[in-house]
Amino acid sequence: MGKLIKIVLGLVAICAVLVAAGGAILGAFFNPNDFKAEIEQAALEKSGIELKIGGEISWSVFPWLGLSVAEIDANFPQRAPLAHLGRAEVSVKLAPLFSGQVQMSNIVINGLKLNLVKDKEGNTNWISPPSSANLPDTQANQEASGSELTLDIESIQLSNALITYQDDQSGQTSQLSNVNLTTDRIQNNQPFNLTLGLLLKQTQGSKTTLQAAAQLTSQAVMDLSRQQYTINNLAGDLELQNGANLQLAAQSDTIQLDLLKRSLIVDAWAATFADLKLSGKLDIKDLDTLTMAGSISAEPFALNSLLTSLGQAPIETTDPNVLKHISLNSSFSGNSNAINTDLLDIKLDDTALQGNAGMNFKTGRINVKLAGDRINVDRYLPPASQTVSTEKTDTKQGSNQGYSKEEIIPLEPLQQLNLAAALTIKDVTANKMKLSNVDVSVNANKGLVEIPRLNVNLYGGSVKNKVVLDARKAPLKISSEKSVNGIQIGDMLVALTGESQPAITGTLSSSSSITTQGQSIHSLINQANGSANLSVSNGVVNGINMAQEICQTINTLSALGTTAPAQTVDTSTPFAKMGGNFSIKNGVISNQDLKAQLDAMLVKGQGAVDLPNALVDYQLALVIQENLFKKTCPVNNRLEGVEWPVRCKGSFDQEPTELCKPDTRIIRDILKKAVTDKVKEELGNKVKDQLKDKLKDDEAVKGLLKGLFK
Repeated sequence: MGKLIKIVLGLVAICAVLVAAGGAILGAFFNPNDFKAEIEQAALEKSGIELKIGGEISWSVFPWLGLSVAEIDANFPQRAPLAHLGRAEVSVKLAPLFSGQVQMSNIVINGLKLNLVKDKEGNTNWISPPSSANLPDTQANQEASGSELTLDIESIQLSNALITYQDDQSGQTSQLSNVNLTTDRIQNNQPFNLTLGLLLKQTQGSKTTLQAAAQLTSQAVMDLSRQQYTINNLAGDLELQNGANLQLAAQSDTIQLDLLKRSLIVDAWAATFADLKLSGKLDIKDLDTLTMAGSISAEPFALNSLLTSLGQAPIETTDPNVLKHISLNSSFSGNSNAINTDLLDIKLDDTALQGNAGMNFKTGRINVKLAGDRINVDRYLPPASQTVSTEKTDTKQGSNQGYSKEEIIPLEPLQQLNLAAALTIKDVTANKMKLSNVDVSVNANKGLVEIPRLNVNLYGGSVKNKVVLDARKAPLKISSEKSVNGIQIGDMLVALTGESQPAITGTLSSSSSITTQGQSIHSLINQANGSANLSVSNGVVNGINMAQEICQTINTLSALGTTAPAQTVDTSTPFAKMGGNFSIKNGVISNQDLKAQLDAMLVKGQGAVDLPNALVDYQLALVIQENLFKKTCPVNNRLEGVEWPVRCKGSFDQEPTELCKPDTRIIRDILKKAVTDKVKEELGNKVKDQLKDKLKDDEAVKGLLKGLFK
């Protein structure tokens, strides 16, 4: 046995000497630079890659199998340049290879440049053309052989790497520069430290949208036989450069990658950016399909503080105490095709929103469904001084220059919308009004934006809207159907004005169907067409007793009955019903049947409101139906049933007292006739009685008098 062992050891020694001698001979007589063309041709045939070796190739065989290359360029045929390697050095100890061990010295890679390009047609330069699709698949062989090797690498040094991703379809470019990676000794199932540093720059066209510097440290463990890779205690800092240096700190307890199971697990991760603290989990069950589940949460933060950290202007609001407590909790699941939140919980100050959201990556469609408890919108509006200033400026411009022809509704954003969204909120305060059961639904796809529900309950009634915006081609087309039922006007006006006594009360109901087209205010108004109706019942006009005022005016003008000031009994005008039907044609609103059943009188109206030209021409007729004011303001019974006209004619910028005036010509004709009739009646009877006594037998004179007083 001892002799046999000696023989075996002798044979091993002889083999070692032969290998050493062979390595020396190869190193002395074999120059790999003489075979550059053959190497390049082999790369093209075996891998479908066009390889160009511009630098020197040097190698050694024993005791280390070493290789050093420089200035190598690679790309797929008929594709943009893919990679450039400045210099790389690697050496493997030869003897341990025979026992399945890979012992390597430092791996040095310097000046690596990866250029990833997607052209306008969607073709990429890192995927081989279809003709190369049948190349042998070596992945399975690599996995099988790799599982038998024991790895021992002294260190890895990657320096000055540059990775660029250029998307010609979106015009966006992302670049990782100054990429530097260093590790200490790497062995199977033994932890090793690594550090990674890089600069990130993102541009949109010629504009830089993001610029940052990142530094990561971690401890990693590799199990090559099981193809499991673990990263522990990952920590990193990201410094955003946008005029202000912003620090982002991130960390993760454990990241587990299993290539056999094709899974990736991130037990817990956390990130801190200014006042924003994020945390979550991630479990990718299939790396090929990216089947995943996870969670993400954001601790309460102040939005304006975050915006200031980002170098952005804070949002000015009426209430400076809002936007200070925002938080998020969500769990999600998905794959490479879509991702959905199973739970989405958002807190915005005093508002709680719950629901779900999702996105289909293939179609780009977004789905959002949220339900909230309450919100006071007024608190989030711009300060009142800004709003008033803007409104005054707009009003002045509108009256002096007409409606603006500037496009305020661009088509492109509407055409790009691809979403289905629904929002319900139980209680809303907006413009000081109390709203309930707000229900909004939006469905947008390829330029067709449908809003089947835009509903709200308020002040004893409800408003229901249905709106469609067709932006598939110019001009933009808009259609709207609205119904209003049972709203108490008085309660609504009290909320709006803050006054204890509203100008008008009653129950409002209406409906409308309107279409228009265009993208400017001018076009939208000039192209408006449709119909509407309006009804207000059981109401009161406060601040004026219309019947009494008209009565006193009539008596003053006609000098019939008493001319003394009427006694003020009530300063309100009750009415049973008010309403009419309206037609809209090219922005002109016409009405022929307005009626208002007031106390003791009927108001009738007809005319038109010309929105494009900001003009109104409306004729009102007041009819005294019954003399109910005999005690305070009696009128001549002859005036009952007579229509008293009021003409509203002029432009929108006129004062109401100038715009609407009684039609004095017709009123004077009415009063003149009434006075004439009364004078004829009173004087005629008196004169005839006196003359009859003196001219009893003069039939000719009697006939003359008869004709005079007709």
